[in-house]
Amino acid sequence: MNPETASSPALAAVPAERDPYRLDPADVEDPPRRMVPTLKRIGPGMILAASIVGSGELIATTELGAQVGFAALWVILLSCFIKPIIQAELGRFAVATGEASLESFDRLPGPRLAGARWVIWGWAAMVLMTQFQIGAMFGGVAEVLSIVMPGVPVKVWVLLIWVLTLVLLLGGGYERIERLAMVKVGLFTLLTLLAAVLLVRRQDFDWSAALSSGFQFNLQGAALTTAIAVFGMTGVGTGELFMYPYW
Repeated sequence: MNPETASSPALAAVPAERDPYRLDPADVEDPPRRMVPTLKRIGPGMILAASIVGSGELIATTELGAQVGFAALWVILLSCFIKPIIQAELGRFAVATGEASLESFDRLPGPRLAGARWVIWGWAAMVLMTQFQIGAMFGGVAEVLSIVMPGVPVKVWVLLIWVLTLVLLLGGGYERIERLAMVKVGLFTLLTLLAAVLLVRRQDFDWSAALSSGFQFNLQGAALTTAIAVFGMTGVGTGELFMYPYW
């Protein structure tokens, strides 16, 4: 390299590579305090919600309900109670310290393996297991589409959904993903409310019987296994607990 070029003021003015995971105080903005400015910033939250709401809420919970009826109501309520508390505290810690979730968990006491705390390796193992959950999402959607269009085999639907997913993710365009996420979350919310309204309007629905059976704490066998999976996917799973504070 030419020494004159190496000592050039223009090259010296080139900033060093910026760490995208390090909080820069200059990037911090005051949060919006009115409804319209808040709604303008809701897009990233919709993408986050769309990436998390999936097999736990749509598949596992309905399977548990089909197995035991309202007997697992306490599992859902416990999950809904614990989840916001843990997520709020992790989020508060991230905002107060500027540390990402994994950075803060790496400071917990306990042994280290290959430079990382044991809880980090436990998280990595759980994330690896969630790949089976993603496979279940593809399979569940494929089965639904196969029912709607029985002429196409389930395996073909899985392949088509996989290709569509790759096109959406690798095609770039944040705004397109944001709009799709908002439509997905909106439809999911409306369909959930519609299902609840249809349920309570059934002539054979009994509030007292549903509540009494929902707090008997007598899950056994396969229902207990499904209930544990539902609790993990809707309450304290490795995905949302770490993704929300990163956001």
